[in-house]
Amino acid sequence: MNIFITYDTEKTKPAALEFSKRYQYPCINISDANTSDFTTSLSLNFKNEVVELRDNEKDISIHIDFLSGNLAHRQKYGGGRGQSIAKAIGLKQGTPPPSVLDATAGLAKDAYVLACLGCSMTLVERSPVIVELIKDAIHHAEEDEYFQTILKKGFEVINQSSIDYLTELKNQDVISPDVIYLDPMYPDKKKSASVKKNMQILQKLLGKDEDTQELLNTALKIAKKRVVVKRPKGAGNLSEVKPTYTVESKKTRYDVYIIPKE
Repeated sequence: MNIFITYDTEKTKPAALEFSKRYQYPCINISDANTSDFTTSLSLNFKNEVVELRDNEKDISIHIDFLSGNLAHRQKYGGGRGQSIAKAIGLKQGTPPPSVLDATAGLAKDAYVLACLGCSMTLVERSPVIVELIKDAIHHAEEDEYFQTILKKGFEVINQSSIDYLTELKNQDVISPDVIYLDPMYPDKKKSASVKKNMQILQKLLGKDEDTQELLNTALKIAKKRVVVKRPKGAGNLSEVKPTYTVESKKTRYDVYIIPKE
């Protein structure tokens, strides 16, 4: 997929140029974006207000905002530890929240929910474009008092293949995360229009997840306590390895794989 990097002012130009140089993408001023190649491509737009990913052909865009919109609403009214995702990762009264490695970070929605529940988070995402969106959201939120508590507990973003990252963890013999969380990309026709927009752009950028079974098998060797896989309700298991149990919500199922104690 062709992707352009753009900037709208001299203020945003240095960051756009630095990103384009690092990842070998063409960079232009947004005012010059009138070629056919550009209008049929994706663009990562460095704007004064926000960094956004835009599908120029469909004229839709996405960015990440931890302080307003759906994420802020869910942080306030999402149900706390009563949420299915909280039960799936093993949050319990009287025990400290687990450390969680989100190996398919995407737009960081679930990672942010888990961080709001007190978990220290490591987000691993292979796409540098998506990582830039997450970093921009962190930058805009880092002065917020509530978000500062999240950063203190741990909210680290790593641009790398999750399989490579987990393999390195094993080889380095470092402390494994309590929980490894997987949310492979899947189409869901019943989702709202805003979620469909997100999925359309992500699928155009990333394509299909082709290594999810290998990722699950790797995660099962690394996680200290459990691996949690988010799936559409009614979908098959991610691999032939059957989960220990499942936690279901209205539209989603969480397959929980408990790691046997040595």
